[in-house]
Amino acid sequence: MIKLSNSSEFLAEVKKEKLLSPEKLATKGYGLLQFECGCGALHGVNDRNIEILGTSFPVKILFRCNKNITKVQIKGFFKQKCISLWTLENELITEEDLATSLKHI
Repeated sequence: MIKLSNSSEFLAEVKKEKLLSPEKLATKGYGLLQFECGCGALHGVNDRNIEILGTSFPVKILFRCNKNITKVQIKGFFKQKCISLWTLENELITEEDLATSLKHI
């Protein structure tokens, strides 16, 4: 997993793919599937304490826990697995920059 070091890198990564609203991809079917977060913990894709900021295809989700924002790709048809692509610590981006980067979804 790539660790981004500032909001500019985050904005560049977000611009690479067209993010869709969180409602465009239902995660309920993934049950207890977990991903490795940038904070070092494993979180469930359906964990109530994890916010879904956006989605993109094929099956990529931008998650936010209380410490990090992590982009995850879910692969597999019969047996799914999560691949954490990149992460950014929440403290490295302002809420204003985050809102600006997500305003089109």
